[in-house]
Amino acid sequence: MNLKHASMLLGAVTLAGVVAQPALADNRGHGHDHWDQLGCQKVGFLVDHDVVRVGRRDGKFKAIRLEVSGNAVYLNDLKVVYGNGAPEDVAVRSEIREGGQTRAIDLKGRGERVIERIEMTYRAKPNFKGSANVCVFGLT
Repeated sequence: MNLKHASMLLGAVTLAGVVAQPALADNRGHGHDHWDQLGCQKVGFLVDHDVVRVGRRDGKFKAIRLEVSGNAVYLNDLKVVYGNGAPEDVAVRSEIREGGQTRAIDLKGRGERVIERIEMTYRAKPNFKGSANVCVFGLT
């Protein structure tokens, strides 16, 4: 193998490592844990408030993330309410692009608490794409 081919091979291997990084980084050190879909809501153009009910049957989660499809969403407020009624306000307040997702949002108690519901206040970006869908996932 000559030097040019070796250099191209090394570049391809390096690129493959970079491309694989985001999927590994997405779990943020959570090992072989699994993301479960907890629920989805349709988002309108006006300020909207929706609740995803989770409950004890779904178990305990270490983190949550939101995924957006159909249109961009401006997330104003996110609150996780635990089984004992204690709320956790999560500072997200930002735009999530269409096809994008939030970071893994670590929860207080790190999997020791049951989520009763997740409350979201948001609106879809006003444009010709139409409404958006937001799905919530929990990390077990």
